[in-house]
Amino acid sequence: MKRLIFLVILFGGCASLSPLQRSQLITAFHLIEDSNYKEAEEYVEKMINDEEAAQWPRTWHARGLLYQNAYREGMRRNNRDLSEMKPNQLYVAHESYEKALALNAGRGIRRQITPKYVLLANDFQTMGQRRFNDGKYEEALKAFEAVEKIRQSELLNLDTDTNLVYNMAMAAIEGKDHEKAISYLNRLNDYKYGTNVPHLLSEEYLQQGDTTRAKHVLEQGIQTYDDNEDLIILLANLNFEQGQVEESLDLLDRKTSKYPDNHRFPYTKGLILQKTGEYEEAIGAYEKSLVLDPENAIAYAHIATCYYNIGIEIEEHARTLDQNRLVMQERERSTEALESATTWLNRALEQDSEDPETLAIISELSTLLDITERVEAVDDPEETNEESSDAE
Repeated sequence: MKRLIFLVILFGGCASLSPLQRSQLITAFHLIEDSNYKEAEEYVEKMINDEEAAQWPRTWHARGLLYQNAYREGMRRNNRDLSEMKPNQLYVAHESYEKALALNAGRGIRRQITPKYVLLANDFQTMGQRRFNDGKYEEALKAFEAVEKIRQSELLNLDTDTNLVYNMAMAAIEGKDHEKAISYLNRLNDYKYGTNVPHLLSEEYLQQGDTTRAKHVLEQGIQTYDDNEDLIILLANLNFEQGQVEESLDLLDRKTSKYPDNHRFPYTKGLILQKTGEYEEAIGAYEKSLVLDPENAIAYAHIATCYYNIGIEIEEHARTLDQNRLVMQERERSTEALESATTWLNRALEQDSEDPETLAIISELSTLLDITERVEAVDDPEETNEESSDAE
């Protein structure tokens, strides 16, 4: 009796069905309810291919229900015969429901499809996450987009899920679909989703060669997120990479004045100055950052690098001189700079850093400076002078 009531509700509004067709559809729903999906498929596909029956919303409703239920049971039981009855089976279920709704389905069928849409959205979400983890980013994006389409359908009409939009953006980024990535990231930016969004969006614009928009996004992000230091440093680096060194340094100076306790701004200034060959100024910036963050091993290593480069530059200049006195003066200055490099390298070593970049700098400088001899020279200056006298 319970099943009979269900069927009366189910077939309300299907008066145009012939007795045979109605019987076939009833049988299909019975088989689906009893999980006899293979048999149900024969009835459903036969009706789908019937020109007249294909115009009835219930036919498409049955098809959607068949493939959705079979997919869910197949996934639950790890049975691919059920979850892969059709290629892209979950999409087939969704398209079938959409077709049923497009054929002016009545309120009864809409009420029945609504909870199925909630489950469908969950299934697509799980599929998208699985495809993303497997590195199948294009398929992941397609699944996430299906979730949003279902959520925003007339049946559910749910508010935007920004986490879902973020998933779509990440799938588009990893899949190198820059156009979609930019679209989704701009949506997230409008929602002020987080500081990571301006960063990602600027990177996407740079991938497109649009430096102007990349900078604009970072500038807006800095305003939106109250001078977020990561965005400030990203903008400073972008300005530097575009050859706008003074603009980059000016930005860092302004933020240093505003946030004098932030060690990252003078440290970043040191990096930029070092890259432009302004080693003395870079050392001053690094030292200022170390006052605020005295355990930053890489800053010590960078200072050592600056002193080493100063020493090498002086040596190279000395080779161009033809007066002994001037040559000796330059060599003394070079030795002093290289000894300073050794001193700061030792300080870097004292920090016991495990950072790969720091360790790489230390290793390279240790080789260049021949650190054992340099340390001995620093410890025993008289010995160094005696060796110099002997050499003369």
